[in-house]
Amino acid sequence: MSTSTRIASRTLFVAWLAATVAASNDAHGAPLLIVSADAGGEVVFVDPVKAQVVDRIKVGARPRGLKLARNRKQLFVAVSGPPRSAAPAAAPPAGTPSGGLAVIDIAARKVTKMVATPPSPLAVEVSPDGQTAYVVNNETDELVVVDVAAGVVSKKVPVGTEPVAVATRPDGKVLYIATRTANELAAIDLKTLSPLARVDAGMRPQAIAFSAKDSLAFAPNEGIASVTIVDLKQHVSKAYFMVQPLAKTTPPAALQSAVLSPDGKRLYVTTGFGRSVAILDPIKKVTVGTIDGVGAFPRGIAISADGKKLYTANGPSNDVAIIDVASKKVEARVAVPGAPWSVVFVP
Repeated sequence: MSTSTRIASRTLFVAWLAATVAASNDAHGAPLLIVSADAGGEVVFVDPVKAQVVDRIKVGARPRGLKLARNRKQLFVAVSGPPRSAAPAAAPPAGTPSGGLAVIDIAARKVTKMVATPPSPLAVEVSPDGQTAYVVNNETDELVVVDVAAGVVSKKVPVGTEPVAVATRPDGKVLYIATRTANELAAIDLKTLSPLARVDAGMRPQAIAFSAKDSLAFAPNEGIASVTIVDLKQHVSKAYFMVQPLAKTTPPAALQSAVLSPDGKRLYVTTGFGRSVAILDPIKKVTVGTIDGVGAFPRGIAISADGKKLYTANGPSNDVAIIDVASKKVEARVAVPGAPWSVVFVP
């Protein structure tokens, strides 16, 4: 081989290697949305930049709450199982769990583990090391603790009537659970898994958002459009404020899920029947705006790492809305058949 030929071959190889590395880096660093499709029994992967579905995997009947592991490599899914009213013909095969926790390898796009739980788990939280999952069950009114490595339920803790949301206090020491029918947030000591307090949280609390800087929790209420503010150090209700004005709809707006902006200055709340996202100033305790026409019954909500985009899961309209925060406009809709329930953003 001539010297010129060797140089040309080496140049081509270096160019190919550089392009491969760049492509790999781009793929690894590309943001991703993951959506639970309640009626479809699937978890759907969406490219938020291209606004298109890129993959979908079956996880079981009624996948609802989602939680991204701290390492961003695994996704935990609360799979509620067939509803109690399901017709016998629609019943799953014998041996299928009536409810469970699915663990998904995000890169491989596959379920790596399915842990059977009591029926109707609704939401899930995960320990920082990913070894323990905390699942709330709104039929048995308990917190179900799952040993992820062993794939078994290790403990059950009664928490109050109809738990619907669960989140860990920013210091990692206390678990808070929104119990909708009990109108409370239940505080659980994570070291002992024993109850610490039950805090008045308004009328039908639906979600929990934490402000680490101010040691506060914000719980949007479905029964009356309001937000309860909880002192995380004292485990007491500190204040509440109404979310208004909201567009008059029939049925009326019913607050669902919430997410804080990265700087903590804005709280974004989906309004269900209100078809909008309410923009709140959680410090001044006022509504500062709304994003209307988001979709039919926006429930789940997520925010981009830079705080510039919001994403809502709109069940009846079978889509995910991609919202530009600055303009307060829906800039794209991604069709996701199967009644989207929850959505998470993977940076």
